[in-house]
Amino acid sequence: MMDSSVSILASLTPYILVSAFLLYLLLEQLSYIRKKGNLPGPLFVPPIIGNAISVVRDPTSFWYKQSALAGNSPGLSANYLVGKFIVYIRDTELSHQIFTNVRPDAFHFVGHPFGKKLFGDHNFIYMFGDDHKSVRRQIAPNFTPKALSTYSSLMQLIILRHLRLWEESCNGGPVSLRNLVRDLNLETSQTVFVGPYLDEEDKDRFRTDYNIFNLGTMTLPFDLPGSAFREARMAVKRLASILAVCAGKSKARMAAGEEPTCLIDFWMQPIVAEAASGNPPPPHSRDEEIGGFLFDFLFAAQDASTSSLLWAVTQLESKPDVLRRVREEVGKIWSPESDELITVDQLAEMKYTLNVAREVVRYRPPATMVPHVAAEDFPLTKTYTVPKGLARRGKRTRCLNATSWRLDGALTSAWVSVTR
Repeated sequence: MMDSSVSILASLTPYILVSAFLLYLLLEQLSYIRKKGNLPGPLFVPPIIGNAISVVRDPTSFWYKQSALAGNSPGLSANYLVGKFIVYIRDTELSHQIFTNVRPDAFHFVGHPFGKKLFGDHNFIYMFGDDHKSVRRQIAPNFTPKALSTYSSLMQLIILRHLRLWEESCNGGPVSLRNLVRDLNLETSQTVFVGPYLDEEDKDRFRTDYNIFNLGTMTLPFDLPGSAFREARMAVKRLASILAVCAGKSKARMAAGEEPTCLIDFWMQPIVAEAASGNPPPPHSRDEEIGGFLFDFLFAAQDASTSSLLWAVTQLESKPDVLRRVREEVGKIWSPESDELITVDQLAEMKYTLNVAREVVRYRPPATMVPHVAAEDFPLTKTYTVPKGLARRGKRTRCLNATSWRLDGALTSAWVSVTR
């Protein structure tokens, strides 16, 4: 009797498994349709991975199509990516609602749709309340006039050296700037952030691991051995470890009474002084934590700055009159033969150049996606409520004052949201 029951069960197992799998697929589609509601978007989506292949294969085309779907009222569209329901928002006011409601019981910024897997759970971008305030107080010395003047000098020296190298290598012909600008910006980031604490070997390792990380952010989030996503996650750990060592070296140097020469020094100086006075160190000031925070800041700045620099060159080349006015303004303050650096005060006098930079960022936003997660159901419009567990992404456009020049006649804004 027992053998007969086991035999029947064994014969039914394939049918049970197939039925369970089909039931899962059905529930997945029903869940997508329920969350989608009346929003424009695909009626049905590929199971499990959704439209992730389209995103990886041609992300620009995918998001343009999603934006087109959201072009009509209420400015939203839906889709599904690797187990996550997404809502794309193309309305500025709705986008502002997200940013003004970043708090523990509303929306959480996540940096990347799968950011916690990449960065870990305890990074600065995931902090709230007293923890977040404590770290913000610690980094305040990084933005004093003295600190900003130090960064400006470091960046100018590196920029001038790279420009001379480009000039020597191009032989008077055209040159592709993308990788050159990226290498330039990575060196300025490394030097401004951790200055003398990275030797040449560390810089090479840093460059390699950052490239691995960058590739991993654009792949399917399958955390399997040998996958690009797993390699990116391990690269983040190695990068944070390198930066943690730099934090320790900076603490030792500041304890010896030396002057700050980079961002980490300005950050560590008051922490060391507090410890020297007999007080306990502030929360989240261990080397390992500082290393993680430094990577967050570098990630936020690196590729965004590279994008803006490339667009600035492209747009200035296409607007000769604007380029001429920028050169005239800079020429009143500085020339290549002056053998001097532009001071922070002189930078503040370059009003037209500042507005040009702002307009480039408005016209071609460097941070096109801003993911968030909904902690609770959130009524975004009168007819649509964002479900709990939503991760939101946004494409940003900035409006500038009337003194800035315009690259086009229209202001556009598109935002994306993603949910589980």
